Amino acid sequence: MSDTSPRGAHLIFLLVAATWAVSACGSDTAAVTATSSPESTTTSSAAQTATTGTAVATTTSTAAATTTIPTDSNDLASGSGCTPGAGDLPDGEWFGFVIERGNTTIDFDLACWFFGDAAAVAAAEDGEESPPPNDYYIRNESDRIRTLALAEGVEVVYYPDGDPNNVRTIEYADWAELVDQRGYELGVWLAVETGMVILIEEQWVP
Repeated sequence: MSDTSPRGAHLIFLLVAATWAVSACGSDTAAVTATSSPESTTTSSAAQTATTGTAVATTTSTAAATTTIPTDSNDLASGSGCTPGAGDLPDGEWFGFVIERGNTTIDFDLACWFFGDAAAVAAAEDGEESPPPNDYYIRNESDRIRTLALAEGVEVVYYPDGDPNNVRTIEYADWAELVDQRGYELGVWLAVETGMVILIEEQWVP
């Protein structure tokens, strides 16, 4: 016989409600688990990327590689420099002083010519006034004299009286004679090609 009393109906209702509640709670738990797992994975991946520091390390490395620090002030000398090594004077433009003027050769004392900021650096390194007067500085640390052959038809850019506005280009033979008569000697630049002097240019100084 079935129980049709209000008490029996009430018990049936309680059983149905409890079953629905358990089922509903289980569904919510599954939903939370399903949605929280991808978010956790995404956050973890992003955190790992942010803490690698790869971009910072690359930038720092690149900046360091492009920094150049001179190690020898002679490298700041004008022209082709003043440290060509122990052999013959190579092709280039070299500053120094002509010691002897022969018919087919000259004896040359190589020196370093610095100008502007380079002159200030070199003069300070040598314990001289820096910046130097007139913005140039000459260093001559070697007593070696080089004998150089003259190419045929060599010309000389020449200041006959020391006036920077009075400059002439003359043949080497004429210059060799006139420079003795002038009574003083300027430093010169030699243009060397295939081991021979092809042009001589006096360096005017105040």
